[in-house]
Amino acid sequence: MIPKIVNRTAGKWAFDKLANVLSESLWVDIEEDFGDINYILCADKQNAHKINSFIPIESINIAADKRKIEKKFNQYLVARPNTFLADNEKEVELILLEYPHIQWILKYPIGCGGIHHRFIEDINQIPKGWPQPFLLQEFIQLERPEVYRLYCVDGEIFGFNARRFKDTSNKTPWVSHANGAVYEYGETPNREAREMAKTALISTGLYDSFGVVDILKKEDDKWYVLEVGTDGIYNYVDREVENQNLFDELNERLAKAFWQKIGTPPWGKNWSYKN
Repeated sequence: MIPKIVNRTAGKWAFDKLANVLSESLWVDIEEDFGDINYILCADKQNAHKINSFIPIESINIAADKRKIEKKFNQYLVARPNTFLADNEKEVELILLEYPHIQWILKYPIGCGGIHHRFIEDINQIPKGWPQPFLLQEFIQLERPEVYRLYCVDGEIFGFNARRFKDTSNKTPWVSHANGAVYEYGETPNREAREMAKTALISTGLYDSFGVVDILKKEDDKWYVLEVGTDGIYNYVDREVENQNLFDELNERLAKAFWQKIGTPPWGKNWSYKN
């Protein structure tokens, strides 16, 4: 079998840095043509579903659209903040009227890093051309905004961290690396958090390949899943994790999982990973 990291089409520049990291850690070349098994980064959507992908194409598509994530979470009863899909503005209005005590977020469904998310109190606040169906989610107010992340490769969950702003007075609700949040370490997820992350990954088909789960903990210590993420076609998982041990562990786990689907890895039969 010929393995390849696929990075092609006009948007490939956005994946170039990650492609080089993966090429070095997986010991696989970056190509524009498909191989027998592929780690897909940037590729045309029309042909991607026809090829053998380490991360299932269907799961990549789900992770790229928060509405699809919500449908899977609902099917698998994943604990999350109150969330609704509304087919039109009238349904949005009914939700706002029925739950006036909830602060609602209109989430931009096909973005990342909180891009374009906004609070909504009235349907007149919906921008023209907003993707439908509309995705509304309850905003969980925290004393200090934070989001936790767990990683999963080949059915093993690891790498717990938290994103927070260094400035403790910063109350920006979208706690993303792109918005200036930093990764912090030293905490340990409890069993509930890990089980919720596992269910979220299973529901979206990422558990047996590669995915991340963003979760939050309310001040009453209840955990809720926000979304999942993975690499490929539309987005990729942030590798600037400010922790060399996690960076190396993620690369090693991905390399071993990728080559398990092929055969003997290029670093030797004893499975001693070398970067």
